[in-house]
Amino acid sequence: MVVVIIIAYMVIGFLEIVPLVQQGEKKKIVLYTMTLFLAFVISLLLGLGIHIPSPATPIERLIQAVVGG
Repeated sequence: MVVVIIIAYMVIGFLEIVPLVQQGEKKKIVLYTMTLFLAFVISLLLGLGIHIPSPATPIERLIQAVVGG
């Protein structure tokens, strides 16, 4: 499963980043690379069977603290 994830992200990255490089879109390349890397790490951890806690509860607590609910 891990090999499939790595290959999939390599193909997606290549198909998406090459046109951006050709167009000279440096800011978009940096943003896309960072987003793709974060998604890759999460997918890889899930593929390895590592539990990733949901960010919903901390976000909900933050909103309640700000709003006062």
